[in-house]
Amino acid sequence: MLDPNAEIARLRQRLRFKNLSDKAIDDICDEAAIEISRTTSDLLADAMSEAVAAGQEVKSTDFIEQIRAVRMGSSYQVTTDSGNTDFSESPFPMLPSLLKNAKVAKDGSLYKVIPIKQKNSDTSNARVGKTTEAAMQNINTARAAGKKERDNTARVHSSPNAMKGMDTVAAMQEINKFRNNQTKEKSLEPTINFRVASSKQDPNTQWVNPGRKVDMTGTLNNINNNLQDSIDRAIDEVIRRFEDLYW
Repeated sequence: MLDPNAEIARLRQRLRFKNLSDKAIDDICDEAAIEISRTTSDLLADAMSEAVAAGQEVKSTDFIEQIRAVRMGSSYQVTTDSGNTDFSESPFPMLPSLLKNAKVAKDGSLYKVIPIKQKNSDTSNARVGKTTEAAMQNINTARAAGKKERDNTARVHSSPNAMKGMDTVAAMQEINKFRNNQTKEKSLEPTINFRVASSKQDPNTQWVNPGRKVDMTGTLNNINNNLQDSIDRAIDEVIRRFEDLYW
């Protein structure tokens, strides 16, 4: 794992042996830092977008809504707000818990009217689509904010932090996600139907939550491994290119 600012410092040290003026060295290192910032911030935004797309594929709004970028030393990784990467649900019988505080029928059996969210594939797909769209918009807005920060840094030309782009993308994505969570569309709420749960029903076959497999651990590991490899290659390519100009 390459530290972009440490690589800039090493570049600065090597350039001193080329008898360049301090201003020339500053200009070269500033330009290299800006380019690294620009490239790595785009790579981070791409990785986050890839995670969102993976969440859309498995139709997990919970996973999509939790995606974030976290700084790990001299780099970033894509993870979730909770740190949980397995959103699977195990099958379990629900009838016993549903009949708590139930009413007693004339025949002595227990019953309770249960509100059920209608399982409409169109509604479910629409919710996943809306969640994905919002997440992608947040990331793209964060990407744009990162570019604006880089452009401002380039104009100021003041020895920029080579990680500034990634820092900005991560911070702005969190802000945009928070704003989006405050304005979720109520139209995505599913239709509610009602069913009767009864002690006369078989708890092994009726009112059993089938569960679902949504383990994103391997997916995130692959995304982060590829992200780190891409960041390292980008840093190395920029440093080598600027070195070769004066060797």
